[in-house]
Amino acid sequence: MTTFAGEAEVVTGLRLVESDREQSRLGQHRAVRGEFTRLPKAHSAMSYMVRQGLIGHVSVVVGTAIAAILLSASAVTATVVVLMSATWIAFNLATMPAYDRSNSLAPSRRLIVILSLVSLVAVIADAVIPMQVRIGFVALAVTSGLLFVSAMMHRLAFRRVPTLLVGPEDAVGRLSARWEHRKDLVVVGACTWDPDAPMASATLNSVLRDVPRMLHTARGARVVIVAEDAMADPGLRHLAWGLRKAEIQCLILADMHDYVEYVRPTKVGEQLALSLDQPNAHIVSRAIKAISDRVLAGVALILLSPVMMAIAIAIRLDSKGPAIFRQERTGKDGVPFTIYKYRTMIQDAQDQVEGLRELNDGAGPLFKMTEDPRVTRVGGFLRKSSLDELPQLFNVLLGTMSLVGPRPAIESETSQYSPWVWRRLHVKPGMTGLWQVSGRSTLSWDESIRLDLKYVNNWTYPMDIRIMFRTVWVVLNRKGAW
Repeated sequence: MTTFAGEAEVVTGLRLVESDREQSRLGQHRAVRGEFTRLPKAHSAMSYMVRQGLIGHVSVVVGTAIAAILLSASAVTATVVVLMSATWIAFNLATMPAYDRSNSLAPSRRLIVILSLVSLVAVIADAVIPMQVRIGFVALAVTSGLLFVSAMMHRLAFRRVPTLLVGPEDAVGRLSARWEHRKDLVVVGACTWDPDAPMASATLNSVLRDVPRMLHTARGARVVIVAEDAMADPGLRHLAWGLRKAEIQCLILADMHDYVEYVRPTKVGEQLALSLDQPNAHIVSRAIKAISDRVLAGVALILLSPVMMAIAIAIRLDSKGPAIFRQERTGKDGVPFTIYKYRTMIQDAQDQVEGLRELNDGAGPLFKMTEDPRVTRVGGFLRKSSLDELPQLFNVLLGTMSLVGPRPAIESETSQYSPWVWRRLHVKPGMTGLWQVSGRSTLSWDESIRLDLKYVNNWTYPMDIRIMFRTVWVVLNRKGAW
C-alpha cells in the first residue's frame, strides 16, 4: 500500500498484486531493473544548488576573499588563498554524497585540523613565517569558520527532512506514530506491504516499484527502509542501489521493536552489528549530577521561599487539611521514599479512588482524571502551572529524587511492572524528565515508559540541561497538565 502523509485515500493507479505469470518474472525483467536505476534526481535545478550547498560554498569563497583583503593581503596571497579555499571545497564536494554536502561539518573540521598541524610543525621547527603567509593562514581559518556557519545554517533551514518509509505495514505504522511530532524530520509518505507476505513476493515487488514514482512527487525526500533482512531481498537491494546512484539518501533501519537502548554501530568480522553500551555511569558524572542537584535545589528553595509560603497559606485558606501532601513512592532500585507535594485535592481524596475508578483517564495502571472532582480551586491552578511540585525540591535536597529523571511512581503501579519496565527504576526519579517535556498526561502508557527507558539508557549531563530548559517552556505553556 502506498500513501502520502495527509491523504486519506490510497494513491490510485498502483497495483498491489501481480498475476502469477508476472510473478515468475519479478526481479528478472529488465524494465523493472531499469526503473530502479532511473530514479529522479532529488531536486530541481535551483533547489538542487541551494540544498547541495553550492550557494553557501560560493559565499564561503567570497567571504574568504573579503577576509584576505581586510587583512591587507597582497594580490598574490589573496589569489592563492581564494584558490586554495575553492579547491578545498571542490575536493569535499567531490568526495561526499550529495545529501551530505551542504550540512556536514567535516570540511570545516578537517581544514582547521590541517591548519593546526601545520602551525604546530612550524612552532616546533622554530620556522620564520613571513607576514603574508601568516595572513594566508588566518584567511584560511576564516574559511573554516565560514564553512561551519554555512553548514549550521543549512541544518537550521532544512532541519525537517522529508522522509519516505518503506517496509512492512506494522513496522512502518509504529515508526510513523513515533516520529509524528519530531522536529528534525517529516514523514511525507509510505510504501508498505502486508507483513505476512513472503520476501520477493509479487506484492512486495509491486510496492517497491512504487518508490521511484513517489519520489517524483516527494522531491528531496530520503528513503528509510524498515524491514528485517532488508539486504537479503534482491528487490530491496536493487532499490538501495538505485537510490545510491540517484544520490538520494537511503537508510536501513534496525527495527528493535521499541527496545530502547544506547547503541552504536560496530563490526564483528565482516558483519555490521549494534553494540549495546552501558549508559554514562562514570563516577565523576554521577558525582557532578548529585552535587549539582543538591546545589540547585538549595538555591531554588531559598529564592522561591516567599512564593512557596504564599502557596501554602492559599491552600490552607481554600480547603481543610495540611498544605503539604505526603505519599510513598518507589525510588531508585525499588526503595520506597516519601514524596512531598502541595495538596491539590480535598483531604479524603484517597478514599474516593475506588468510586472513581471507572472514570480513569490515566494511561496504563496510572489513575488520573481530566476533570477530577476532588481537585480544589487552588489545586487546579497549582496543577496546571506545575507549582504543586515545588516541595519536591526537598526530596532532591535529601537525595531521594533528582531534578531530572523518570516520573516517580506509586507502589501499586510499580508492582505491575514487567522486568523490562523495572529498568526505569535504575536511577532516581526526577521532578521533570523526557515524559514531562514530551506530552506529560497526554502520553500513552507505552510511550511514557519508552521515554523513561530512553532517559535511563542514554543519560548524559547535557541531556539533563536540555530537559530543564525545555521544562521551563512546557510549564509556561501549561502543555499536557491536568
